[in-house]
Amino acid sequence: MLGTTVSRPAASRRLTLLDSLVAGFSPLIITFLVAVLAETLLLRIVVRVGVHVPKHSVFTGLFESASTLGSLAFNFASVLALVLLTIVLTFAIANKRSRAFSPLIAVLSVALFLGLFLTLVTNTPEADALFGVSAALLAVTILIVAIRTSHVTPAVGLALGLMVAAYLSYEYYTLSYVFYRILDYTTIPPLSLDALRLGEALAMVAAGTVFLAWGLPRWGTIGRAGAATVAVVLLALTVAGLSPVSTMAILALWTTGVSLFLPFPIYLLALALFLLTIVACFRDRDTYWIAVGLLLVLLAGYMAESTYQHLLFLLGILFLSGIAQQEDLRSPKRAQVINSAEPR
Repeated sequence: MLGTTVSRPAASRRLTLLDSLVAGFSPLIITFLVAVLAETLLLRIVVRVGVHVPKHSVFTGLFESASTLGSLAFNFASVLALVLLTIVLTFAIANKRSRAFSPLIAVLSVALFLGLFLTLVTNTPEADALFGVSAALLAVTILIVAIRTSHVTPAVGLALGLMVAAYLSYEYYTLSYVFYRILDYTTIPPLSLDALRLGEALAMVAAGTVFLAWGLPRWGTIGRAGAATVAVVLLALTVAGLSPVSTMAILALWTTGVSLFLPFPIYLLALALFLLTIVACFRDRDTYWIAVGLLLVLLAGYMAESTYQHLLFLLGILFLSGIAQQEDLRSPKRAQVINSAEPR
């Protein structure tokens, strides 16, 4: 009787927050991704490249429209990012597998949202410091919890570790100046530029480990259309990089937050590996949330200059870490009974 009512997939299914978001809040996630992509395209790319376009009345009107729509998309995406981050952190705190870290995640979450509120209201360096330190510690905590409780593979752990390390390098650069402002120091913080460049190099290495962790195992799912799309993007960037004007530098700084101090082919290779991995994960239904996480990390950029970009990065790392995954609803014994009762 039991075998006729419960199937094997239902018995072995693991319910996760991310699966719930895709199933129950799919319109919200899709709307969020559309808003993020819209602000990236309109506000970070079209408007910034507009300085190289002839100042004609038609073009001026188009760029003003792009700026307005991009700003609306930015504000909308910021609100959705805050809502989604609150949901994901709540489930992460309630997760039984990370119970030992739940108080720490809760404290850091409260500090993060308090710092964000104070930053928007007061715009003081103290508020920036609270937000920045909380975000950095939360990223480290997510990494530790993922490695200790989510049974991630070494490749996934390395990819997450390098992404967080790059983020911390940039955080050291920005927070060192913030604390110097608080202390009224006028000198340059030690190793600030070195940390900035180290983080950018780590971000390039992280792209390779991302491909090894998630892209290479799903190489066959990329398909010709996915590969062709990535090739077109790389070709356009290559042509822009050969341009005598600073278009490529503007695009790189405002889209992915890199300064291009390394040889340009390294950035092309890193972006290619990242994009191929995102395409492969999007085409694999079981790794939809990984694709979302990678896309958010990419669009957050290395130099996260706004609080919105920090929220994108934290959301991306949370999606990638798997710490919101919940335990089986059934005990192993009950699952065994259900499986054994099925007809062969």
